Amino acid sequence: GCFGAYQVTADNPVGAGALRPTVADKDAGLVGIAGGFDVKAYKVVVVDQFPVTDPEVKDEGDRRLAASMSAFFQSELVRRLRESGLFVRVVNLTETEWRPGAEPALRLEGKITRLGEGSQALRAMFGLYGAGKARAQADMTFVDVKTVQPVMVIADRRVAQMGFFGGDSKDHLKESFDDMARDLARFLVRLSKGEAPK
Repeated sequence: GCFGAYQVTADNPVGAGALRPTVADKDAGLVGIAGGFDVKAYKVVVVDQFPVTDPEVKDEGDRRLAASMSAFFQSELVRRLRESGLFVRVVNLTETEWRPGAEPALRLEGKITRLGEGSQALRAMFGLYGAGKARAQADMTFVDVKTVQPVMVIADRRVAQMGFFGGDSKDHLKESFDDMARDLARFLVRLSKGEAPK
């Protein structure tokens, strides 16, 4: 069950406004939902790029990795939200200029608060004991574009400690972000059917 990336409890989730992600969900991690929020009321979602705010990102190599993972996560969020069929339009704000119209819209924004490659060598030798983990966490906020109020917050954290010869660190991180995007879409589909977080 620990081969590749898997979900763990988020580390110091930040939330937005008065909303805090405190309810555990099997797909999304930790969530917080504003009273009266109905995802079916929105036909447009615009996806912003998530800056990396992990204080462990220090040198040029770290910054290059952060930039590539931020762009990858945004593209995966857009792809998975489109595949969900929940929205008429899903906009990647890095690629497309967008102006609010009459239709209700959500803006998905946030930060990558944890990003670390870990150590492939340590994973290969001691991964079974948790050494050398690759780690990733995204703190996400859905904002109602019209009211500019947060309507849902999510904190999702993934780690990877096993793989063939420890597994490639970048592959572990990409898997983590792809899984986050996939599971966010699953959670939204469940929410649209009236399922509460569980």
